[in-house]
Amino acid sequence: MNWLTGLTAVLLMVAAVAIWVIYRRQSRGQQRLAAMHGGTARSSSVKPSDLGAKRLRDQAPLISALLRATPMWETLQVQILRAGWLLRPSELIATMAGAGLLGVATGWVVTHSWLNAVIIGAFAAAMPWTILKVCQAKRAKALSAQIPDALDMLTSAMRSGFTFLRGLQLIESQMHPPIAQELGRVVDEVQFGMAIAEALDNLVMRTEDYDLELIVAAVQTQLEVGGNLAEVLDNIGGMVRERVKLNGELSTATAEGRLSAGILLCMPFAIAIMVNILNPGYMRPLFTTSLGLVLVGVGGFLMLTGALILRQLVRIDI
Repeated sequence: MNWLTGLTAVLLMVAAVAIWVIYRRQSRGQQRLAAMHGGTARSSSVKPSDLGAKRLRDQAPLISALLRATPMWETLQVQILRAGWLLRPSELIATMAGAGLLGVATGWVVTHSWLNAVIIGAFAAAMPWTILKVCQAKRAKALSAQIPDALDMLTSAMRSGFTFLRGLQLIESQMHPPIAQELGRVVDEVQFGMAIAEALDNLVMRTEDYDLELIVAAVQTQLEVGGNLAEVLDNIGGMVRERVKLNGELSTATAEGRLSAGILLCMPFAIAIMVNILNPGYMRPLFTTSLGLVLVGVGGFLMLTGALILRQLVRIDI
């Protein structure tokens, strides 16, 4: 077993641990939110104050104190919110650091080489961030698919005499996350004294969704100059629905290219792992000789170049 097999084992282990930590934190956060709103998670023996103080206290206060003095705190907070996680930036950093230390320790035990251990640790530390990005993409796709239905509900509510804010509350109560969470956060911010325009700007910053940005721009304009907001939202809703439909068609048309890109990128690593398992030591010259290291570097550069080219080929903005 060399460093390649050790890297595979460490990444799988770190992925499992990171998912468990994040899921555990999410479940605690959901319990606290349900208790605060009088949901089913509240029991007679559990108080909301106990949930907030005991279960959701900062697990890394020192890291929090250091991060709050830098712009990185806000940047990480936005990234976490886009993934829909209930984590503090300090806890994400602590998870990445723990994964890196676990990778270094395991890499040293497996390979007995500090260089290999550091490489494995770097891959392991990046695993929680990779999971974060995957969750962001999945949540953004789900949010985009919910926008047309949310617009239809908001338009119907406003035509029935509801205010804009009351229409957002209706969407929050009737629809599922992530759109319910995001619009519910807008309602909470307004109820705590923030201006509607600022709360909507925060919504665009958290989601980075083009359709929501278009809707927010229209709403802010109508709130300033007046007019029939329901009619404007109805017109935008039709356009957004067509964009979502076109995005689905484009996703179907480019599915083959994305699958080919994934196979071509994963195949060298899969073959290397299989060869290493069937014939240990066969690939050692690639990592112990100058020529081998040059070939690995050139191969990695060509793979990265090919990945970027394939990404541009299958990425179509509408």
